Amino acid sequence: MPAGYLREATLDAAREYRERWGCPRGPADGATLPADLAAEARHVATVTGTPAASTCPLACVTYADPWVVEVTRAVALASDLHIPIDEQLGRDLTRVDLQALSALKRAQGEAWESDQKIREEQREQEAKRARSGAR
Repeated sequence: MPAGYLREATLDAAREYRERWGCPRGPADGATLPADLAAEARHVATVTGTPAASTCPLACVTYADPWVVEVTRAVALASDLHIPIDEQLGRDLTRVDLQALSALKRAQGEAWESDQKIREEQREQEAKRARSGAR
């Protein structure tokens, strides 16, 4: 494989997906997503518990509202530096801030539970392979 081939292929694929998703604002001229991408958006919505995106589901992360960035950054810094979130924000927490923090905490818990389930399934598969190989 020539040097740079993998990089160029990856960039070409990224350009294609960006064009198909219409990142960051959706397909051109308000067109609907192609069927495969619409199915992907519905799947992401199911997993995240959010409305189905009309563009790349990661656009809300990549192009998040400044308030979302402010709160999530404060949570990360508070966790890493052990400084209260309201001090990180430089203001008192609002009701909406508290709802967002609750949603973040719930999502973290759900992610941890999902990871635990995956690890348990992997352990079971490894144990099954070990038993079948021992015979």
